[in-house]
Amino acid sequence: MNVTLITVGAFVLISLTLYVLGRLIVGGRRNDAANAPQRPLALGPLTRPFAASLPALADEELPKDLRRAGFYHPLAMKEYLAVRNALVWGWLTLCVVAYAAIVRYQPSILLFFFVLSIVILVLCYSVPRLILQAQAAARMQRIQRSLPDGLDMITMVMEGGLPLVSALEHVSREIGTAHPDLACELGIVARHTRARSLDDALRKFADRIDTPDVQSLAALVSYAERLGSNVVGAFREFADSIRRSFRQRAEERGNKASVKLLFPIVLCLAPPVYILLLAPAMLELRNFVIQQNRPGGILSQESVSTSAGPITPTNYDGSIFRPAPPTAPDGSPIR
Repeated sequence: MNVTLITVGAFVLISLTLYVLGRLIVGGRRNDAANAPQRPLALGPLTRPFAASLPALADEELPKDLRRAGFYHPLAMKEYLAVRNALVWGWLTLCVVAYAAIVRYQPSILLFFFVLSIVILVLCYSVPRLILQAQAAARMQRIQRSLPDGLDMITMVMEGGLPLVSALEHVSREIGTAHPDLACELGIVARHTRARSLDDALRKFADRIDTPDVQSLAALVSYAERLGSNVVGAFREFADSIRRSFRQRAEERGNKASVKLLFPIVLCLAPPVYILLLAPAMLELRNFVIQQNRPGGILSQESVSTSAGPITPTNYDGSIFRPAPPTAPDGSPIR
């Protein structure tokens, strides 16, 4: 009965974990910043209680990572805390049920179960943060790669006669399927531009994304507006410079790859080559030594002793060495 209860509890916990992580990873409509307040939360009405169930550590980077990952819901922070705390409480509940069964039936594995439960508890607390950081980094990379295409479209639309704010809104709608992350950010930039100015909107865009290309774009457009020059030309030149930097980075990675491939070649390909070249010679030498060490071979002990013969001592001049006869203490020979 207890084993069945543990199995059912583990199944429910794993299912809940996969569901919550799936909602966190996929994000649903997280790129729809305009309708973010209407998006349903991952845990629904249980979001606030779960978020307040465990104390939250002071983390200044967490709100930035949430914005970089595209979570613009007003309760995005509470949603993240609720998901993390739900994983922790779910695992603790399963551990209590499993502990009662282990104490009764298998007390010998209690120490192993305790260590394993602590390790998994630490993972339940820290893995959502790692997933959020990976989402933020991947989204910033996608925005950085799609930025030249978006700037080119903004340039073409503005050359067609639309003002800047209308061009931003139009491009954000058109590239929503191909580049949803950039479309979301351009929509936010357009709304901030209508509210205040393009300089302030791009500065906030650079603060949210925090990449060198976006920060350079904000500085370039701000400088162009202050000088009264054409913003369209600034967009076009910056898009070309981003493509050149991408090409240079690709060439740099290609040059580094040739050096990195040297170690797998030496460690993985060199030993088989040496084996193919030296193994036949080593096998032939081994067979020769075994065959010639047999009776009648040139390396056998019998052939060596027969060819050598009796050993005769000689002097330095080649004459036969003859020992001197024994003598008495006075020098006279002993007869």
